[in-house]
Amino acid sequence: MNPSAPPYHCRGANCSITLDPDKIILNVKLTGSNSYELPINRIRAVIIERKSVVPFATLTMLTAIGAAIAKYNALWFLVNLTPDTAGRIGAVLAAASIILVIPTLWRALFVNIAISWDGQPSTFRIRFVSAHRGRRLARRFRELSSGS
Repeated sequence: MNPSAPPYHCRGANCSITLDPDKIILNVKLTGSNSYELPINRIRAVIIERKSVVPFATLTMLTAIGAAIAKYNALWFLVNLTPDTAGRIGAVLAAASIILVIPTLWRALFVNIAISWDGQPSTFRIRFVSAHRGRRLARRFRELSSGS
């Protein structure tokens, strides 16, 4: 990376990150606006933590399929539901699938970033950083640290 390159900014729910060519600046929001400057050569790791979307996506799909099956009484040969009961069960399952979409989207769109270094506190965890910006931060950090 070019030493005269502009700093890269990234924001999470609890902290904002500025990656300069020689340091990372963390502005922590929750602890009374503390600011930490971490020299690049003292940083041990920048880790992008992604949570699996599979459990919530699976539950979302199963409840959506269950809602369609219940609403249209597709399993009439096993359990014959009245139209009123089929509508209620279908609506409940459709609402459950809509509720399950929210954590699926959160897990797909956001990551956590863990930065560890040899100072105190030894680890910083920045939550809810957009996945694209988090991956880009890690890529730029790798470029900077490999060049030094």
